[in-house]
Amino acid sequence: MRIQFHDIDRPKKAAKYLLRVARDSKLSQVQEALARALGYRDWHELGGKSQHVSPEASTNLSIEGSVRFILDLADKLGMPYADVQYAVCKARLLRATSWSLDEQLTLRAAIWRRRHFGPPGRGKPGTIVKDVAYGENTPAYLRRAGRPTHLIFDTGPGERADFEVVTPRVPLPDFVPSRLWLPYGFWRLQDGTKVVFSRDYFPMWGISQERVERLAPWLWIKDIVDQTHFWKEARGGWADTSSRHLAIGDLVADRITGLPILVDIMPHLFEADVDTFRDGLRKLYRPNRPTFVVPAYAALNDRILG
Repeated sequence: MRIQFHDIDRPKKAAKYLLRVARDSKLSQVQEALARALGYRDWHELGGKSQHVSPEASTNLSIEGSVRFILDLADKLGMPYADVQYAVCKARLLRATSWSLDEQLTLRAAIWRRRHFGPPGRGKPGTIVKDVAYGENTPAYLRRAGRPTHLIFDTGPGERADFEVVTPRVPLPDFVPSRLWLPYGFWRLQDGTKVVFSRDYFPMWGISQERVERLAPWLWIKDIVDQTHFWKEARGGWADTSSRHLAIGDLVADRITGLPILVDIMPHLFEADVDTFRDGLRKLYRPNRPTFVVPAYAALNDRILG
């Protein structure tokens, strides 16, 4: 399928964002891979064809089409699909309008299903099951079947007796656990930078006057002068509706609709030698170490990586 553009601006932006996260790649390599994934012979043909397309004819891909494109481009570039998703969505490459946070979450969950989990099935890791303990019927990812059965809920890992877990006949919708993307609060640093952190106090976003950047969750943040939480005990749990609205509203105010790097540990949580989020972070850190840059206000967190 050829994706059409009425000008070259969006592909140029995508190439720029991809180059920032690509490993050992040149701009020309990124451009050529991007052009081929978009359905063109090369970057030159993409630029020439774009001049003859009206704005109304520009292609807007569906979630499924976007999943296929992101995985194809990631394979062509030898890059993690998470970085490709972040770059192409930030550049609005696949649609003229910005991606919402909900759309980004749906996109990532669909990528996991296609690349890692495959079709759901009884006893199969990655299947969405129901936790019927206490009559709640709470959806969760099956992590490991057994006694006990290990699950990943929206709010994080948990265990249940095997008879408290039911595999539904009709597959339930996939989701990205809030524990991996929903802010718990933020720190204010001496230089005025705002750092958003997760329920487990892993850094997710750094916001300054110059830019908004994704932060690696294996960082230790220095020079904290103030700490603010979105959760208040009187409102209920940290993912309660009112606290959730406050946290998401803060992301919107900072113009953040992408997903933090912390989300990328999800596939590792299903590996046999991974028992905790810290184990997952160590797995994620190893291939990223050669190209990772530590901001001036942070250092590597030895408690996680040590």
